[in-house]
Amino acid sequence: MIVKVKFIEMIWDNYQGASGKPIVRNLLIELPNDTRLDEIEDKVLVILSTRGIMGTYDSSEKSYPYDRLLSVQILPLSKNYQP
Repeated sequence: MIVKVKFIEMIWDNYQGASGKPIVRNLLIELPNDTRLDEIEDKVLVILSTRGIMGTYDSSEKSYPYDRLLSVQILPLSKNYQP
């Protein structure tokens, strides 16, 4: 299955004391077709963390924070889709 994830990412810039700004991003993530509904958010958070997407400015935080996840939408697949 493919899910569309909308989330907040904190982007660093090196202007005036290493300030940064939050941006809202969308990302398509492919999950196994047998993923249960109650596992989708957890798997999305793991993937965001693995890809190094930061949800806060705290560099010691290793996992993407749940409260920065705005939405997860399961997208319909076409009849010709083959993983």
